Amino acid sequence: MIEMKAKGLSKRYGRLEALKNFEIEINSGDCVVLLGPNGAGKSTFLKISTNVVHPSSGFVEINGKRVDEDPMGALSSVGPLIELPEFYPYLNGKEVLSYVCKVKGADREMIKSEVNRLTDLLRMNNFMDRKTGQYSRGMKQRLALACSMAMDPKILILDEPTFGLDPRGMREFVEIIRNLNRKEGKTILFSTHLISEAREIANRVVIINGGEKKLEMKNETDAKMMRVTPYVMSDFSFLEKKGVKVEYEGQEYVNLTLPDDMDNDGVISLIQNNGIRLKWAEPTNLIERKYLEMVN
Repeated sequence: MIEMKAKGLSKRYGRLEALKNFEIEINSGDCVVLLGPNGAGKSTFLKISTNVVHPSSGFVEINGKRVDEDPMGALSSVGPLIELPEFYPYLNGKEVLSYVCKVKGADREMIKSEVNRLTDLLRMNNFMDRKTGQYSRGMKQRLALACSMAMDPKILILDEPTFGLDPRGMREFVEIIRNLNRKEGKTILFSTHLISEAREIANRVVIINGGEKKLEMKNETDAKMMRVTPYVMSDFSFLEKKGVKVEYEGQEYVNLTLPDDMDNDGVISLIQNNGIRLKWAEPTNLIERKYLEMVN
């Protein structure tokens, strides 16, 4: 079932065309990641999708309703997190989240229940009584995600929510978003410029650059490509005689493209039989390869 789609979507700011005839369809239960560099058009699309800005042409439709014609109806089942979250600094986390629940129609008992549910789900117990003016960026991001999830929307639209977080905060956010999609069945549209996030979160990836959709693909691994990390960088040219394409990546990695008659175990055995000890070996994810091909 299609829950969200864009048709012929373009956005111009004077001479700048931030989005060019962008089209996409998102099914119920999908986790779709928009992957592209800064300035690619990701945020423009998400702002149009949440009625923050209006398109120059084309439209976004959510649950059969156009956002530009019926924003209340289209966005009634959407939880957005767009741009850097900011809150009134004199309110604490509970007050902010309670207010959002109230705006979304919750009564007193429901507000209390929802605040408790989201506080536990997003592991925010240790700072919800603190004024938001004292929050770190990670705390603000987590509270903003809670606000987007208030009253259990079916669709989450998240614009680079891990931007600026430390590695631990990024890891926790990735786990939370994956669980929301895989365990709770939320439909998620998520933007990032990080290939690693796209690999870990998405079931579908849309590569965007210069305001244009360059490629849409499933998140999967290519069994015929490997990246290996030797303990000591060595000469792998002996593999070329077996039909393996060898590409060195800096002083740490070697990328291998295998011929059709060779599998991963076979190439690892060849490497080890030639006296090279490997620290790590893994199939190359298609996202990284395609992204580097599409984005200069």
